[in-house]
Amino acid sequence: MLRLYDIARNGYLSLICEPPGQIVGKLTPSRTIPGHTDTVCAVAFFKDGRRAVTGSTDCTLRIWDIQTGVLAEGPFKGHKDGVLSVALSPDDRRIISGGWDKNVMIWDPERKYTPDPLERHTATVNSVCFSPDGTKFASGSDDETVILWDAVTFAVLAILPHSGYVYSVAFSPDSLKLATGSGDSIIRVWHTKNAEVLLKINDHKWSIRSIVWLPDGQQLISASCDRTVKFWNSSDGSQIGQSCIGHADSIVSLAVSSDGSFIATASDDKTVRLWSTETYQQIGQSLEHPAWVPFVAVCPNMELLVSANGKEVLLWSIQRLPFSAKIGMRLASKKSAQKVRMISVIILDIVLIHALQVG
Repeated sequence: MLRLYDIARNGYLSLICEPPGQIVGKLTPSRTIPGHTDTVCAVAFFKDGRRAVTGSTDCTLRIWDIQTGVLAEGPFKGHKDGVLSVALSPDDRRIISGGWDKNVMIWDPERKYTPDPLERHTATVNSVCFSPDGTKFASGSDDETVILWDAVTFAVLAILPHSGYVYSVAFSPDSLKLATGSGDSIIRVWHTKNAEVLLKINDHKWSIRSIVWLPDGQQLISASCDRTVKFWNSSDGSQIGQSCIGHADSIVSLAVSSDGSFIATASDDKTVRLWSTETYQQIGQSLEHPAWVPFVAVCPNMELLVSANGKEVLLWSIQRLPFSAKIGMRLASKKSAQKVRMISVIILDIVLIHALQVG
């Protein structure tokens, strides 16, 4: 019986320690979606992970069936110049967009009409986002302001001043805070009820291009033109862990997985890279692109990564990417976790039976 225990134990250790198969050579997208007539600059996933909306310098938004690569809805026309940012409301019923024409637009795809633009910014709108509770949205602009809007009446709730172009806005998971990143290299965290500045983090050397919150709201992550990604305690602004270092040029976009286990970064160095949020090390090899990469996004079900190559949307199968066994991304499927638990139970049963027989 002891031999059977050893066999089961070794099998368990093999299952949890065996490294994934290595992929040799250059990685390529699993699917390419053409359709826009100019550079694709932004993407946002619907919660089902089956559809995504894109914004482009061709002045349009389009909704795609990610599974088939077919245009589901659109093109949505209304912007007078390129669209640089898109975001979805928490209920997936509305889309917000901003771009070079200085305008913010709120779209309702079901009603099939062109909305009136919100014309309060005086320069390019770089970033837009909805609050998770759906009551507000925010827009960040080259006019060095962030505008906080009422999501129902579209009234301006607050104008938040900065001392540089605002490249990124992101609400905390509880909707009580808004983080902003700007060209003055400062991360600011604002209270969304009274527009009070709660934190100022000034540790990056160059512009802050992208900011995200981890799902638990305890940490902020920032990406900068100084080629680094840094993690911050959202309560006191102290840095957590080490910086993610490896990109050879400015990092312009940052995305976090729905479980918070990894982030993806897009850079002017023509690569997308994945990083562990536990070890801060790069995961696998870089995803090479023909030119600079304007954005990156992770599908809610963590099966796909999305980036762009000019007019085309690129889909990368995360399950096919070579991840380091040391980093141990929590992408490990539920099936694998169930197998581990099942083998653990078997081992425990064997040990108990053996103990009874010995006793």
